[in-house]
Amino acid sequence: MRLRVSEIFSNKEISRVFNVGARRGIRYSGSLISKVDHVVLIMALDKTPQDLVTNPYQDRKMDDNRILYTGEGRLGDQKMTRGNIVLRQQMEENYPIYVFEKKSPGQYTFLGQYKVLSVQKETQRDSEGEDRLVFLFELDRLEPSSKRKKSP
Repeated sequence: MRLRVSEIFSNKEISRVFNVGARRGIRYSGSLISKVDHVVLIMALDKTPQDLVTNPYQDRKMDDNRILYTGEGRLGDQKMTRGNIVLRQQMEENYPIYVFEKKSPGQYTFLGQYKVLSVQKETQRDSEGEDRLVFLFELDRLEPSSKRKKSP
């Protein structure tokens, strides 16, 4: 299957096409112990104040090709576990990251394939409104290339 930037998917389609779970913002196929095959990131940019309670992550676009993606963990300081490890490891292991933006309930727009450039820490509010440290991953969009591996 070939993905097109701006193509719309449902959550169920993302789960089926990429063989990942239907929950969480950082979803991956494979195993941290043996091998990660690929990662799907779900981000939400335009949030209402109510959305910020259940989804306190402050993801943002830097420009057309770069985004800052807040790691996983809604309450308290984030830990370098699970999805956060997967994103950090991608800098060395180069598995594909497919990024989607949640536009409305059930509608996700494909933004493209990305790679992690760096990880840093930032203070953001958690789901209870308290300051906490989060991991902020800087991602850069890869340009389409006929030499690159096909999408799953």
